[in-house]
Amino acid sequence: MNRKKLISSLVLTLVLLCGIAIGAGASGALQEIKAYLDPTITIKMEGEAQTFLDAKGNRVYPITYQGSTYLPVRAVAGLAGFEVNWDQATRTVDLGESKGVDLIDTYKAYQLDDTVWSWAKQVQTADGQNEDISGVSCSHWLSFGTYPSGAGDAAASFNLLGKHDTLTFSYFSSIDVTLTVLGDNGSVLGEYNIKGGAVAQTVTVPLLKTNELKFQVKMVDWDTQVRIFNAYLDAEG
Repeated sequence: MNRKKLISSLVLTLVLLCGIAIGAGASGALQEIKAYLDPTITIKMEGEAQTFLDAKGNRVYPITYQGSTYLPVRAVAGLAGFEVNWDQATRTVDLGESKGVDLIDTYKAYQLDDTVWSWAKQVQTADGQNEDISGVSCSHWLSFGTYPSGAGDAAASFNLLGKHDTLTFSYFSSIDVTLTVLGDNGSVLGEYNIKGGAVAQTVTVPLLKTNELKFQVKMVDWDTQVRIFNAYLDAEG
């Protein structure tokens, strides 16, 4: 079973077992139970500990009940890129179509530039920050910039372990820059001349099962601000 199917099955199982007691609520058989929030339990995906947040950005924890551990529907669905909506009138959790694997929240960059002239930063949902990027409210993104004293290149590198074929992401810059997406051995997967201040654009890059993924931004002016967001990898085959 591939990763997408595995997570999808897990999400659907959790919808049935926990969350907002969908079946019980619909039948009028809502029951009070005694369960425990357990912050001592760590949930890992591919070896990396996950932090779960609710719709308001507050941290939530696994629940233990009668010897079993349950996770929040929204938090787990988010790992697979599912959109989650709650219909109060019908008491229904609606899982939209998966966008894929969220690059920025799933993978931690192993290298982020921080030089005298430029810097790169990864902000994940667990950091509890929010930013409006080209009219889109974002909880996680990659940012690149230059210090007021100069200009230069900045980069962020990820190890994808050869698991993915495509990456779709949006980009925005305050000033004209060139963004290059690199793969193994420095091969160019995509290159984009970004117009400063223009509405964010969305592109899809073929990854060809690359192990290395590197975003490199060439900045020629001081105080540049570049953002990459809504970055989704296809689910591994």
